Amino acid sequence: MTSEKDGMALDRRQAVLGGAALAGTAVSGRAFGKAATASLTGPALYADVKAYADLGEHRTGTSGDQATTRWMVQALKRARYQVETQGFDYPVFEVGHCAVEVAGQTLEGFPYWTPTTTPPGGAKAPLSTTAGPGRVALVSLANGGSGGGLYQPPPKEIVQAAESGAAAVVVVTENPLGELVAFNRAPLAAAWKAPVIFVAGRHKALLQGVAGDGGAVTVRLEGRSVPGRADNVIARKPGKGKALVVSTPKSGWFHCAGERGSGIAIWLGLARWLATTEMNVVLLAASGHEFDGYGGARFAKALAPKPAETALWVHIGANVALYDFALRDGRIVRESGVPRQRILAVSEPLLPAAAKAFAGQVGYERPFDIDKQKAPGEIAHYQELGYGPLVGMVAASAVFHTRRDLPDVTGPELLEPVARGLASLIADAA
Repeated sequence: MTSEKDGMALDRRQAVLGGAALAGTAVSGRAFGKAATASLTGPALYADVKAYADLGEHRTGTSGDQATTRWMVQALKRARYQVETQGFDYPVFEVGHCAVEVAGQTLEGFPYWTPTTTPPGGAKAPLSTTAGPGRVALVSLANGGSGGGLYQPPPKEIVQAAESGAAAVVVVTENPLGELVAFNRAPLAAAWKAPVIFVAGRHKALLQGVAGDGGAVTVRLEGRSVPGRADNVIARKPGKGKALVVSTPKSGWFHCAGERGSGIAIWLGLARWLATTEMNVVLLAASGHEFDGYGGARFAKALAPKPAETALWVHIGANVALYDFALRDGRIVRESGVPRQRILAVSEPLLPAAAKAFAGQVGYERPFDIDKQKAPGEIAHYQELGYGPLVGMVAASAVFHTRRDLPDVTGPELLEPVARGLASLIADAA
């Protein structure tokens, strides 16, 4: 017997080619142009990026994440949506002092989740590239290493060092800008057997030199774990036909102005436009993203329309409208263009419409078939659950998961073309 999931996979092409994707929800050119012009202008989108970043750091369940929930709920209610939150308990580690003291310097650190704290005064021992008892293990991860994205296990080098009996583990994360990079983690992962902290790649030579000389360092990872509460924000607007779902994550490690803020601004802009149409709309802004999309998975399991009830799922992922950055003469420089690694993944019947909607936009102008080439990020999870047709977008960024991800990484001139491209694609599918 064919399962519902299998049936949906078989029916995707037929449904879209038959014009049933958003049956009965056609958007006139006049209505589309008027509403999209009002809600998708670059300055309006950029104002939302700055408002999001100003709410603080956005780790799941923190005060910044909770403030984001209140802000989004208010914005969606003003747009006349039916709004609810889907709350879930999630422990919050309140980071205190996190650093490596070495050679008279204090190097900023950041914990790898789930953190284990050091003893009072820190863990002091010789720094060594060979892990073991009585040492602080030094691990270098070239190009950021593997394990920082969604659904990836921790790098084996870190696992081995943490389980070696080492007093602490210092992980050098190298990225193109020499910045410290935070890593995602599986939900509710057990605490490490030793304190594990990340430091910036620009300190690699210093730390390797100290390790080579057998010099001592002091690792300090202070903080406490407290009960936390996080929320998905869900908005609905009943309308004709099956549901159009538009989703984006709302949580992340730091201020996330580009990683999360660019997508959230576009999501809100689309929400305001979609409120003026006759479409049946479901919106999701999910917390728990940095823990393998924890909130999005909870929504899909409990509150999302079923695959058979869904006409189209659009997911706006990380870094969707950012400038590229480079390191020149020791300075971080914003380039004039965008990174070339920008991905637009769609179900096969949507390829022509997607190419048309994003013509001239680097990376996005060449969409690929999500059924033939797996897309990164949470859209892959929704595909596994049987949803389709699908639209997913994500991009690379040198500031990804770094503290440098602040509002100037994007701008009105980058946000508006991406927002209008998505709106055009949705309107064309309708």
